[in-house]
Amino acid sequence: MFDHALKELAAIHNRVQLRGAKGEDARSIAAQLRSIAAYGLLVGIDAPSKRALSDLVRSKGRDAVLYSEVDRAAVKARLKEYGVQLDDRMPNRVALDYNARNDILTELENGGVTGLLTRTATRFETIAAETDRLGDRAARVRRVQSSSDRDWYIGFCQQLQQEITRLGIDAGLVCGISYFWPLLAPVCAMIELAAAVQGLFYLGSCY
Repeated sequence: MFDHALKELAAIHNRVQLRGAKGEDARSIAAQLRSIAAYGLLVGIDAPSKRALSDLVRSKGRDAVLYSEVDRAAVKARLKEYGVQLDDRMPNRVALDYNARNDILTELENGGVTGLLTRTATRFETIAAETDRLGDRAARVRRVQSSSDRDWYIGFCQQLQQEITRLGIDAGLVCGISYFWPLLAPVCAMIELAAAVQGLFYLGSCY
């Protein structure tokens, strides 16, 4: 199930990379993530993933976990196994303070991996709706020609930039706990892929 979902996400990423982002792409990713979340609940991945997260925090210390950085080279190598060539033009990361990072970790501790997958699916559904609403104005928004364009940029692009930063932290956490529970390694790659696709949406509409 995990491997199939990863292949589907990789195919969507590559399609977006070739012809640009559409609302249907975001909806497809949301559907895949919801399916994996439902499967995760069925097989009970949250309890062992929470134990693995506790092991990670106990091993490295909470502050070290909060500020651990994603190894971009490792991400590129991991996703290349699924036929994904990451775009190097990624959005600048939003600075997150200690409290924001702590909230992300606490949410994972409480909601588990299925909660993270469900939240990310919801975000992709929002991206789909906004992309559909923008329509043919996508090429114009970069030039911010009108007040409505500026409002859209602030409302969508900045939030998307924040979400990409957050997903980077989420991916780092899930990849970290996969060392303690290797079954989560595919989910680590899924979150990285989700962040990569969001990056393509950002590059297509906001860069």
